[in-house]
Amino acid sequence: MQKKLIALAIAGFAGSAFAQSNVTVYGVMDATYDYIGASKSTAATQVKNDGRVSANSSYLGFKGVEDLGNGLKAVFQTEGGLSNDSAGSWGGSNRDTFVGLTGGFGSVLLGNFTGPARLIGAKVDVNSGATGIGFQGAIYGRGTTTSGASSGTRTGFDDRTANAVAYSSPNFSGFSAQAVWGAGSEAKDSTTRTDNVFALGLNYENGPFYAAYAYTLNDAKTAGANSDARSHRLGGVYKGGWGQVGVLWDSTDTNTSTSGNKRNAYLLNGKVNVGAGAIIAGWAKANKLDGVANTGASHYFVGYEHSLSKRTILKAVYAAVKNQSAANYNFYNGATGEVNGTVDGNDPKGLQVGIRHSF
Repeated sequence: MQKKLIALAIAGFAGSAFAQSNVTVYGVMDATYDYIGASKSTAATQVKNDGRVSANSSYLGFKGVEDLGNGLKAVFQTEGGLSNDSAGSWGGSNRDTFVGLTGGFGSVLLGNFTGPARLIGAKVDVNSGATGIGFQGAIYGRGTTTSGASSGTRTGFDDRTANAVAYSSPNFSGFSAQAVWGAGSEAKDSTTRTDNVFALGLNYENGPFYAAYAYTLNDAKTAGANSDARSHRLGGVYKGGWGQVGVLWDSTDTNTSTSGNKRNAYLLNGKVNVGAGAIIAGWAKANKLDGVANTGASHYFVGYEHSLSKRTILKAVYAAVKNQSAANYNFYNGATGEVNGTVDGNDPKGLQVGIRHSF
């Protein structure tokens, strides 16, 4: 449960700055023991099975609101990742961090944001927290980079947008919209400018139905050469007392000036409630890069999550990636989630068993 605290309860953290604001301290501690590896037909290139402990996107955050009157409110949030599997420090503000205003017009925020495409992926995923080796971003979040690297490289469309301004509309009978503009780097000359990002999201959520579309444009320029990257994503969820089912389609072109960078991917997943727990399973497939043979991959997972309370679950997940000979797809969550040492054609696989606590 998120705990509502007034300024005196956290004065040591923020002094009098929160004197007129309600502040929520929240977060997740997620830890699993993983047994992972990557098989291939030749023993010389396989990654042998080994054990590790993973933090699975654990985080700590502070957020608050001040009522300014006439329906207008000031809002703020700072959120950072926790390396509870090692001696790493709190990320502080490396996740969604912003300040802004909200009211009848919607909300306008400035900071570092989860964009509309990432929001759809998290909404559709059935793994608690949309994390771990079962997270299906292993397929739709990968493909190739703007430099034309081999298939399986993270595309960047699921990364947070920095130096950004975001607008979220009010909800109109289940319909809402978001727009995000990321200013990229401060260097704006023709040879060193890095990505500017524009993203638009359209959503419908009412009762058991959720459907959403997101368009993302990364406008990059390096050494005077344009390398625009575009993504289209469409997702949907249907929920009932029995559980839920989700689908997602993702199309990326991660370098519109170079061939071999277009990729389509899609997924299907489901959740079936069983007593105090739920069985989860999913399958995802990436088609080959346009014009590049043997660059497709698939990912599947099956697991069980058991609720000890509203805040604490035990979980076990088995997941595997099947790569074609020229593909190197991997589990998604960065260096801490991937199977290290893989090469094209390796097939990452693993079993996770652990606990997740939200507060």
